[in-house]
Amino acid sequence: MKKRVKLITGGLFILGAILGIGLFWVIHNKRLDSNTPNKPSLQSQNQSQPSLIQEKKAICPLDGTLVPDKWANNRPLAVMIENSVPARPQAGLAEAQLIYEALTEGGITRFMAIYACQEPTKVGPVRSARIYFLDWLSEFDALFAHVGGNYDALLQIKKQGILDLDQFRYASAYWRELQPNKAKEHTMYTSIPKLKQLAEKNHWQTKGDYPLYQFKDDLPPNERKGSQVITINFSGPAFLVRWKYQASTNSYLREQTNGPKIEAKNIILQWVERWPTTSPIGEKGYQMKTIGEGKAQVFLDGQSIEGRWKKDSRKSRTRFYNSQGQEIQFNRGQTWIEIVHPGISVSVS
Repeated sequence: MKKRVKLITGGLFILGAILGIGLFWVIHNKRLDSNTPNKPSLQSQNQSQPSLIQEKKAICPLDGTLVPDKWANNRPLAVMIENSVPARPQAGLAEAQLIYEALTEGGITRFMAIYACQEPTKVGPVRSARIYFLDWLSEFDALFAHVGGNYDALLQIKKQGILDLDQFRYASAYWRELQPNKAKEHTMYTSIPKLKQLAEKNHWQTKGDYPLYQFKDDLPPNERKGSQVITINFSGPAFLVRWKYQASTNSYLREQTNGPKIEAKNIILQWVERWPTTSPIGEKGYQMKTIGEGKAQVFLDGQSIEGRWKKDSRKSRTRFYNSQGQEIQFNRGQTWIEIVHPGISVSVS
């Protein structure tokens, strides 16, 4: 009996010792862990670092900026956007890579915004095509979104084989946003993703292949000019545009009555000849000299570069050269091409 008690007592002692050692080990390790930075798990490490797909970047051929690889070789898409006062502020202009502004009938300017490396879901108001814009969009073999057009423009769209996303045919990619006291013609909008889906559905080529501009990096802040204002008076106060240089961002801020906030990296003034026309059905309009060469003035880095523009054929890229005949390198970012002609007042201060 005494022997059994001794065995039980000895066993309990050994068990207690084991438990004591185990408890000490747990407490000791806990203290060490509290003084050691937590090591993230493999899962948390993967979540905290961008994937290779997310990190992969490429240069946008249209504006020279770094963009997700999936956008780098998109086929450009041109959209006609109106600039009448009731249409302002427009949607989607800030996301375009390149914008042309030209005077149409009635002293009203119109935009052709070209997208390749951004996909805004609201662009507009969308309006009708004009013939002189066609030679510019043909430089990029761009898809073309618009709402109808005058006789000459629609005839040339068909004749030239431009891939046409006219709202009259593809209404599903467009919608109206009706508002009180706003005429219906100022309410049509579209979406770049919707237009791209239509192009894919039509089995059109959605990859781009077009000549590029030359791009450079911004000048260092200490080399930029302090101030510069470009004023273009197309036809009166409602269509007077000012571009004010901002040295801090090395960009030009657009000012126009009720217009959206726009910051561009390059402003180009392209002088062309312009004359009135009458179509076979009696429509009054204008034509412009888009092929050939003429005077140009380029603004970037707060500087003004006098030169010339040259375009050899409908599909060739318009090139801009300085007074020494060297092709001008542009800053990476949005470019505005302002189409001007005699009768339009331009001043730089």
